[in-house]
Amino acid sequence: MTPPQIIYLMAVGFYFAFFLLFCRFFWWKRYAEERYWRRRPKLSISRIVELGESVGRELPYFSLLVPARNEATVIERTIDHVARLDYPPDRYEVIIITDEKERRAAVADRSAAVAAAAAFLRGREGLEGTGPLPHLGEKAEGLVLGLLSHLALQGWEGVRRGWGEAFPPGLEAIPERQQRALVREAARGLWLRQGRVSKARIVRALRRALPDPGEKALLESYAVLLSLAIPAVGALAHLRGGSYQWELRRVVDQVVRVHHALTREILHAMTEGLVADILRRLERTSSPENLRRVLVATYREVYPITQELVEAKRREFAARHDLPALRHLVVPYDFDGRMGGRCLGHEVPSTKGRALNYALAHIDRRTQWCGFYDAESRPDRKVLQYVAFRSLQAGPAIRILQGPVFQVRNFYEMGTFCKIASLYQSVAHDWYLPALFRRLPFVGGTNLFVAAGLMRQIGGYDQSSLTEDLELGTRAFLETGAWPEYLPYASSEQTPPTWVGFYRQRLRWGTGHLQVMEKIRQETCYPWDKRRSLLRELFRKGQLEWAVYQLATLIPPAVMVLWWRGLVDPQILSEWVRWILNALSLVYIAFTVYAFFRYSRHVDQAGRPRTLWRQVGVISQLFFLPLAAFAFPIPYSSALVLRTLGLGPRTWHKTPRTPE
Repeated sequence: MTPPQIIYLMAVGFYFAFFLLFCRFFWWKRYAEERYWRRRPKLSISRIVELGESVGRELPYFSLLVPARNEATVIERTIDHVARLDYPPDRYEVIIITDEKERRAAVADRSAAVAAAAAFLRGREGLEGTGPLPHLGEKAEGLVLGLLSHLALQGWEGVRRGWGEAFPPGLEAIPERQQRALVREAARGLWLRQGRVSKARIVRALRRALPDPGEKALLESYAVLLSLAIPAVGALAHLRGGSYQWELRRVVDQVVRVHHALTREILHAMTEGLVADILRRLERTSSPENLRRVLVATYREVYPITQELVEAKRREFAARHDLPALRHLVVPYDFDGRMGGRCLGHEVPSTKGRALNYALAHIDRRTQWCGFYDAESRPDRKVLQYVAFRSLQAGPAIRILQGPVFQVRNFYEMGTFCKIASLYQSVAHDWYLPALFRRLPFVGGTNLFVAAGLMRQIGGYDQSSLTEDLELGTRAFLETGAWPEYLPYASSEQTPPTWVGFYRQRLRWGTGHLQVMEKIRQETCYPWDKRRSLLRELFRKGQLEWAVYQLATLIPPAVMVLWWRGLVDPQILSEWVRWILNALSLVYIAFTVYAFFRYSRHVDQAGRPRTLWRQVGVISQLFFLPLAAFAFPIPYSSALVLRTLGLGPRTWHKTPRTPE
């Protein structure tokens, strides 16, 4: 054989080897389904109560801990969801943990934005033209537009009434607070995009807000939103001494097409009338004291902080008896981060472990199990029943339960790469995680349940760790021998929608993995045999796999370059064998499409394209798997390189969220 033929055969050998590694998914699937998914018991509260009585124990009490710093975009829906799990509401509590630093930062931002907005509205800026307001700053500009949007909504009924039934009825089916938010966002989108409408974004928000988003109601509400956003933007343009006809011309055709009873003349006249009404209402708030008061109230609604939203929910829950206790804990800015720790008098960096340790010292005295979820989690409604069942059935033998996390809920708002990554992460949690538990005490940071006694025994989380979840699992094993059990009830969550967000998140995970290994090497208080076996598995599932998969991504382009240079000869294999090799690539694509349909029920359907062709377009993005696969291991390889150079992330940064 010639050297080019040998090179080709070596490449084919690598290809088959990695295909066999891929085929492990199907073995993992069989193992997970036979051992866990298909063996889930038929659960009911009455059955669990009977089981408890048979062993002389009461129904377990849970504390669900949700850290939520700067999570105003998602926290309300999460609270509503976890408060309606299928479990007696008097047997669990929900604890939302926020950070005092968020409130302190908001006070400073609010003061500056209100002052700038008030100065502009009193005519001190003297700006002209259209587009972003350069001297106001982003928050002050949004505040001004938010106030004008609120005034547009206030004057809506009076102006619309003059046109009778020609105009759609409005947004009555949507709560008033959500109405204001929708108009605000539509107006801001028109202003920043200079009259170009992001229809998909507006329709997605309407689907979430409308109780019954039928096509007719959706289109009418869309028309109303644009008809309210145009005058708000027009009023802002008027205040700047410019014209808003450019906004009107670009949007009016869309509104007329959506609601055929309208004409351009009606819409133009309504817009003129509503702009005039907005300006009249604004004049009534022209005194400095009154204007500042209105702007402060508007700021709280336009830029809510997590604490304010949680407090509103807490008051709502306190007035009802069919919901669990909702508690709100604010981590002091100077809390040292240790479980049962103290305040130091100076600012301490915020981490997830620090927030959770603060809350662990304040859980209900009846708590037997602590559940941990992220600020955008949507756990299965029967998850508490299962944990209670296993706790009563197995007793102290079960102290940690870790469930899968399907990070696909914002699928339609992700880029192509993140779509594919989210599907394979879900497959791994669905099938691979049960097999991983045979060799490694891995726990994640969400959909995790730990016995309260175990948390006290090991002293909570390591507040300085970049991967506080992995560190917790390994330390629990080294100190007490506790080993996690797979929890066959999933929670849906988000994946960072952009490559940059994905990279930063995975880089932190990879660096944290290396950090945990280094800590285990240094912890000489634990037996060396236990540490050695744990380090071996962490290395195999960490550095070794990262290097192998990174190498795998480099082989195809290397072979392609060699082929261009005439250094690869495929003729050593017959044509039908080469045809089979090419056909194997379709297996990966078909599997990715299968994963999409498998996890689609966990996806937020508000963003789903409504036309067949656009749905096909979403699925066609999955065909970019061969290109996306090259980037999967890059964050972990980067962690290895940066760690070797003494660089890489040293502080904990939260994952960005998609608004819901």
